[in-house]
Amino acid sequence: MTVTVAEVIRAFPGWQIYDLAGGWAAVRTNLLPRTSGLSNVRRGETLEELVRRLEAETRPRGTA
Repeated sequence: MTVTVAEVIRAFPGWQIYDLAGGWAAVRTNLLPRTSGLSNVRRGETLEELVRRLEAETRPRGTA
């Protein structure tokens, strides 16, 4: 699966997407408290990996 930055931005509107040296990062636009059990920052070596990690943030905890 090949994705574009524009597709990731559309699919995850609550996140800012950054192209970093050596990978990609996403930062929530509205940060959550540490006690929420969710991440405010996600990183992936590729956009596809970043998408998988962002999708994990949308699933209830304890499901795969």
